[in-house]
Amino acid sequence: MTGDNYINENRTETFKKGEKVVMHSCMEAKLPKYNGKIWTCQTDSFLDRGKQEVVFIEGFSGYFSAEYLQRVQS
Repeated sequence: MTGDNYINENRTETFKKGEKVVMHSCMEAKLPKYNGKIWTCQTDSFLDRGKQEVVFIEGFSGYFSAEYLQRVQS
């Protein structure tokens, strides 16, 4: 499990906790239940152990690649 300490030590500047995002250019974005859905970032974005930039989003199991998320205005 990825804890708060790890996230804080590996934080990036792409997304901040509470920001609204939408998925794009990925398999999940094509699914009817996710297509156009606005998500809320549950954490700041950070580098996972493989050095991929990711973020936890509310209502999604596990973290999600920041590469396939776009910030939206709320």
